[in-house]
Amino acid sequence: MIINIFKEWLSAFQLHNVQKMVSNLTDDVKIESLVFGRHIGKDAATNYWELLYRMFPKIKITLVTITADVNRLVAEIDITGIERQKVDVSTTTSDSTRIRGAFVYEFVNDKIKEIRMYYDSTILKRQLEMSNETGEKGENSGLKMTTIT
Repeated sequence: MIINIFKEWLSAFQLHNVQKMVSNLTDDVKIESLVFGRHIGKDAATNYWELLYRMFPKIKITLVTITADVNRLVAEIDITGIERQKVDVSTTTSDSTRIRGAFVYEFVNDKIKEIRMYYDSTILKRQLEMSNETGEKGENSGLKMTTIT
């Protein structure tokens, strides 16, 4: 059952359908990542994903492996996309992004209660270094996101 809920959530993610994604969450959902911070509740989740899609308008998740038990699912994934960066008021640039990671989903009553995101630190470090080698590109440079609470 939780695999079907996850697949529904993933399908909504691929379509950037935030409403559908949020419909699969508990009211007090917790989304946590060392990179992107902690977001608690459906409103915070909505704000987080809307910001993510603005920063990465072509983001996609490719499922590599999936393991599940009764209330927990672990998905090894590849995230790819184009990062949109504001250079000034009138121009934007974009860079390709690719990160491998594992997401842990906890379920309660057929809803996602918690998502914990772990990223390949080697790839993430390399991406951040490449971003910093060319200097700051604007308010959304590299993979640096501010925490939304």
